[in-house]
Amino acid sequence: YGDGADDHGSTLITRGAGPILRKGTDGRSYVSGIIAAVFGATGFLGRYLVQQLAKMGTQVLVPFQGCEDSTCHLKLMGDLGQVVPMKYNPRDEDSVKAVMAKANVVINLIGREFETRNYSFEEVNHEMAQQLAMVSIALKVSFSFTLFFIVHVEFL
Repeated sequence: YGDGADDHGSTLITRGAGPILRKGTDGRSYVSGIIAAVFGATGFLGRYLVQQLAKMGTQVLVPFQGCEDSTCHLKLMGDLGQVVPMKYNPRDEDSVKAVMAKANVVINLIGREFETRNYSFEEVNHEMAQQLAMVSIALKVSFSFTLFFIVHVEFL
């Protein structure tokens, strides 16, 4: 009281506001000060990564395309406002920059083992990953590149 300090641990640090500050005690409402954008968070591995990041007190930005219902199950994994869905278009570099501008860590989990009507195998697994890496370098954001090789049984 009186010193103006926030004792609730609910205020999150925005990117570029100085050093990363931790607030609160370890546990449910702990805030680590890290803001991570997890591209591909709605996929198989993404849900587990989002859960672990939220448990560690990280604010998780979940870029998604399509319906907002695809991220509903992820919002339950953290406190109110800790898991933030952000609509983006992977073909629009400005849209990708808008997501990355709010983060200080970027994790790429985008990948497909098959082509779709809208996205080729090359575009999803190579071009989008390259675009994320280039934008993160331009914005000076810490980038984690994750690559998974899928080997079909018929090729062994």
